[in-house]
Amino acid sequence: MSRSDVPTSMVGNDFVVPRPQLQAATPLPVSEPLPVFSLPSIVTIETVAHQESIPVSVIPHVTTPFGHLLDLMHRYSIATFALLVLLVATSGIEVGGIYWSAHILGGVQPLSNTRIKVANISGLNVLVPKDQLQAKIQAITSQPATMDIAGQTVAIDPGTIKSWLQISATEDGSQDYIHIKPDVMSKSLSDFANQYVKAPVNQVTVTEDGVQRVILPGQNGTKISDSNALNQQASSTAKSVMDGTGLHFSVPTDTQSYASVGAEAFDKLIDADVTTKQAYFFENGKLIKQYASSDGAPATPTPIGEFHIYEKLASQDMKGYNANGTQYFQPHVHWINYFKEGGYAVHGVYWHPLSWFGVHNSSHGCVGLPDYEAEWVYDWAPIGTTVITHA
Repeated sequence: MSRSDVPTSMVGNDFVVPRPQLQAATPLPVSEPLPVFSLPSIVTIETVAHQESIPVSVIPHVTTPFGHLLDLMHRYSIATFALLVLLVATSGIEVGGIYWSAHILGGVQPLSNTRIKVANISGLNVLVPKDQLQAKIQAITSQPATMDIAGQTVAIDPGTIKSWLQISATEDGSQDYIHIKPDVMSKSLSDFANQYVKAPVNQVTVTEDGVQRVILPGQNGTKISDSNALNQQASSTAKSVMDGTGLHFSVPTDTQSYASVGAEAFDKLIDADVTTKQAYFFENGKLIKQYASSDGAPATPTPIGEFHIYEKLASQDMKGYNANGTQYFQPHVHWINYFKEGGYAVHGVYWHPLSWFGVHNSSHGCVGLPDYEAEWVYDWAPIGTTVITHA
């Protein structure tokens, strides 16, 4: 049997070749290497007597790491080229970044060597020993300070001046800076001035039985004519606040004239005349009801002016003080329409006869009506209804 006819069994790279029938004591000549398919291996066969099989030793081809790398590069040449380009570019960016970082940071001082200092701006801050701080603040805030506005001179309180100051300690804590904040100073002066600026009050007239009468006199208002004037004064005056020698501001204002309106300007209007002791009720400019009333006694008068109903109660116990200091208590007062803080209301009065109304003013400032009339008012006038009281 020739070698080409010898059957083989293969598992991986190990081959087992069955031993051929040999003549006794006659060695098997080996004339040439045994080819094993196309594997690049060198196979050596040795003859071993009295064995069932012949072991075959296969020595595989050994590839060096560099050779393997070349083989991979050959197989994936495009990917290899891209990888090389990426590696080169990344290295260049990293080296460049290190260089420029060192170049830039070389000109910056470490934070530990940098100190933040408070600038001593002349006139806007002052440095005082810590034990003299409160006395200096007292001298600054208690200095005379006034403002001319809308034809009057008003005093600026120490609390407003104190809001302009800011205190910061020096690094060693032995002294304090008192700073002036011009922006805060300007805003607080504007807020202070706005307390004395008022809108005009329209004159209200009504017509009853063909006769027109004024139930609320008109009042002119004021407005600041130059809103930037205070900003400029605050900026220039800030430099002298520390001196404690006094401050003065002047706010230019213009007069706003009032207008005259009739009852038609209100959806619903209650007109309480405390002199004639009459209450008139207008809806969309038309008089729909008129009731006799009992208003505030001379010692406890009804407040005069324009108000609005802000709370309604169907029943309430009322108590308070009489003009002579004694207390009063009136239980179960009905149909209450509060129009001014302090307990002033249009409400029912059950403790006086009908003949009392329109004749006597005896309340503690309220507009009193008989119960059934007060109930109508309670149902008719919603919260927000205008109440004008006048003499």
